[in-house]
Amino acid sequence: MEHVSSRWKNWVVKNLLASTALPVITEQLTLNGFDADTVRRLLGRNLPSNYVFDRDVEFYRKLATPAFLHQPSINNVTCLCDEKEVQLYRVDDFLSAEECHAVIDLSSSKLSPSKLTGAPSAKGIRTSSTCELAFMDSALVTSIDSRIVNFLGLGIGEKEVIQAQHYEQGQYFKPHFDFFPPGTPQYLEHAKRRGQRTWTCMVYLDDGMEGGHTYFTKIGVSVKPHRGTALLWNNLTNTGVPNFNTLHYAEPVTAGNKNVITKWFRDKN
Repeated sequence: MEHVSSRWKNWVVKNLLASTALPVITEQLTLNGFDADTVRRLLGRNLPSNYVFDRDVEFYRKLATPAFLHQPSINNVTCLCDEKEVQLYRVDDFLSAEECHAVIDLSSSKLSPSKLTGAPSAKGIRTSSTCELAFMDSALVTSIDSRIVNFLGLGIGEKEVIQAQHYEQGQYFKPHFDFFPPGTPQYLEHAKRRGQRTWTCMVYLDDGMEGGHTYFTKIGVSVKPHRGTALLWNNLTNTGVPNFNTLHYAEPVTAGNKNVITKWFRDKN
């Protein structure tokens, strides 16, 4: 349970010793982002085996089986690593070259410095620019967003806005996770109401640049940008635990520019 800090482990012990009602302990752990599997491990035999969670292990197992994995007609998906480490997939030709060019043109005049969730400044960590595509009145953006949603077919947590990111020469996003760490102020601010991030879909809009690979540092997988290619990964395990193997690095662009679309999914509507 590497994602559970000693502070939270001590909090559980303190409340068990104080005979705090189990539903109260469980509710607080759940509200702070801890999944059912982790809560059961923390409470052990203190928690009845028939205790019912709103989002149990079976819920996350369903999220780990997106539509594109069991549709025979889809034949452009490549698994990039052992799925026991990370569910990480490349999808060739997800967008056409024309669509990619159109999104770049659409977003280029609406870029602003990218922000860093949970931090006062992104300086030295994330140096790209971002465009909130979802707030633009564009049939193309709506179509792409729907295509991503339908491709995964999760049926939940599909409302987080789609974005475009632009990286110029020398720009990067240092190794980071897309999920929000449970038991932290960051989780309470960004996920208590909207839910934990589950899947990420990122689409490369151009190629020909040098550098700019997406590097999953813990599993040693590096993905070179290619126009129209989508990269999808599950930020959680199939039991709902944050997957620390998803640590990834948008490496510096060494020549040219890099543009991507990103959409995240949640475990709540």
